[in-house]
Amino acid sequence: MNLSIIIVNWNTRELLAQCLQSVEQNVRTFKRSNVQTFVVDNASTDGSAAMVRERFPWVTLIENTENVGFARANNQALRQSAGRYIVLLNSDTKVLPGALPTLVDFMDVHPEAGACGPRLLNADGSLQPSCHPILTPGREFWRLLFLDKLWPRATYPQHRWDEQTPRPVEVSRAPASCCAARL
Repeated sequence: MNLSIIIVNWNTRELLAQCLQSVEQNVRTFKRSNVQTFVVDNASTDGSAAMVRERFPWVTLIENTENVGFARANNQALRQSAGRYIVLLNSDTKVLPGALPTLVDFMDVHPEAGACGPRLLNADGSLQPSCHPILTPGREFWRLLFLDKLWPRATYPQHRWDEQTPRPVEVSRAPASCCAARL
């Protein structure tokens, strides 16, 4: 098993459907047997679980009777996952064509990397900052005074980074998508 995809959901039925459609398009580039997808539904009241059962029968659905939170729900699927790599994906994410194979290829080529994250884009295509240096009191003070606009110390200048060059980062924001190697 190459890849396990985990999506935690709570009352985002339509966004989840769009997310799963984009995952399905990416999964077609893998052999179906090499990818497993989990949706952990945190007691949604909008019909999310029924929609997953009806429209996406290839998804392993874990239905919680209460909202157990994001971390605990991810852990439920992590315990069942079998992939060499694991992607934690938010339900409001649209996975662009080729993104999942690109993440897996990167991890295969860079075994020294413990995790990787893609370039995140907003709905309008603009860059969504997704990583930053470790926050220290000095960096926080610098950021609060908006001095990063003059000389970035509390943020990375991601808008200037070459998209084709991997970069080490100190902190990644809560994953919209994160691919990590199973240890």
